[in-house]
Amino acid sequence: MASKDTGTAYLRATVWSLLPVLRWFPQDGVRVDTERRTLTPALSLSTGRGGKRRPDYLSLGVLVLATLFIFQSSARADNASTTAPSPDNRAVLIQLTGEINDYTRDQLEQRVDQVRGLGAKNVILSIDTYGGLLTDGLDISRFLKRQDDLHIIAFVQDKAISAGAMIAMACDEIVMSDSASLGDCAPIIFGPEGLEAMPPTERAKAEGPVLVDFNESAVRNHHDPLLAAAMVALNRAVYWVQNDLGDKRFVDDKQYAELIATKQWKDVPGAPIPIVGPDTLLTVDSQQAVQYGLASGIAADPQTLAHQRGLTIIADLSPGWGDDLVQILSGPVARGLLIVIFLQCLYIVLHAPGHGVAETIGLAAATGLAGCSVEDFTRRPGEPIYDLGLARERVAAAASAAGAAPGPLVLTARAENYLHGRPDLADTIRRLQAYQEAGADVLYAPGLTSLADIRAVVSSVDRPVNVLAFAGAPAVPQLAAAGVRRISVGSAFSNAALGALVSAARELRDEGTYGFLDLAATGRAQTSAAFRAQ
Repeated sequence: MASKDTGTAYLRATVWSLLPVLRWFPQDGVRVDTERRTLTPALSLSTGRGGKRRPDYLSLGVLVLATLFIFQSSARADNASTTAPSPDNRAVLIQLTGEINDYTRDQLEQRVDQVRGLGAKNVILSIDTYGGLLTDGLDISRFLKRQDDLHIIAFVQDKAISAGAMIAMACDEIVMSDSASLGDCAPIIFGPEGLEAMPPTERAKAEGPVLVDFNESAVRNHHDPLLAAAMVALNRAVYWVQNDLGDKRFVDDKQYAELIATKQWKDVPGAPIPIVGPDTLLTVDSQQAVQYGLASGIAADPQTLAHQRGLTIIADLSPGWGDDLVQILSGPVARGLLIVIFLQCLYIVLHAPGHGVAETIGLAAATGLAGCSVEDFTRRPGEPIYDLGLARERVAAAASAAGAAPGPLVLTARAENYLHGRPDLADTIRRLQAYQEAGADVLYAPGLTSLADIRAVVSSVDRPVNVLAFAGAPAVPQLAAAGVRRISVGSAFSNAALGALVSAARELRDEGTYGFLDLAATGRAQTSAAFRAQ
């Protein structure tokens, strides 16, 4: 059993490591009414405007799961040691298994930070991986080489291949199990059909940072740079030679030919000639790693390694079941499957009648839009207008989403009868009244041209009415006298500009004259005045 102080420190470090995860679950949310297909804001203590108070069960559930995970990890740390060793002899075991990706990188960095909270000076990093993402491997390698106050031992449990080898080489020393392997770190690309060949230029660009990192690790940790480079790139033969005094060296092709010609150097007995050829990447077993100076020893497991070094493992920061689950979900297969499921669900939501409105309004609000409209036009030729009940529910869902927006969002509800061959004033008024009850801020029936019809609409609702500037529509003073609060021009201004452009082009092409320059001068003067005013 570890000391009480050690367990407390570990628990505190774990809590702090989970806080960023908990922040992903906002206090504000959305409650979905599946029967009415509406959304209402759901605060942690109430449902929004005038809503009933209720607890936020999602955040509560996350907190419970996080608490269980904390105590599971804390118990694992407390069971790691029964003594109170001196700080220089304290060690913490960290596991690095599976694919190297963003998640494993972030988790490793957090656990290394926890080591300091436990008062340890040594880390045994147990590695068992075929590699993963190149960028994350480089990030981990550079991170480990910056931990000057810790002594980090890479223990290769079974394999440290590709990015795993890069990480092992970055540690202060490497120890391997009897059957472990290390090496083979050439960058590769996977495409839709599997492994893809890399053109020479692209391969050189990908290998460059890796070669630099391996060389830096080799110099830092007293490994031979030729061996390090042979793990990354082809066309690099490496020989192992010795002289009559027993001095041994690793050399390339040119050096090998020169030394052998002197008759004072020869191949190391029993070693392959060369130990790695130009067409292969260096991969070594545990015995070869020790012989070549890449590994400092062999141990059966991390506990045996700790005993050999006189270290006491005070905590085991191995991943729990939650980490394993996230690791699975962050893998390429799971990510691809989740993306397919998401796209299918999105397609269903956006194409099912009545659905997708609240989601669209929510996205619009998130971008900072000040207003938007909801139409009752179906875009189906045989049935161009939604049923009144469904149309009202769509507006209600949009109004609920707009009410939950971080800033004011003006929601306009449109009755599209007159634009789609249904000039029914009574039905249009019924629809606008229903949309008003559903929570719309502005009401709009585009296509109305009769001043009497417009007056009838204005007098039948309590919300501001919008009118489209349409051919044959009343003039602005008449609309204002009728009680209209807003006038829309639609695309009329842009079409007017395009009409002027076409007229100018035709005049120049057909007549060869420049009468359009008078209008251009007006536009230039107004534009200049506007910019000077700014």
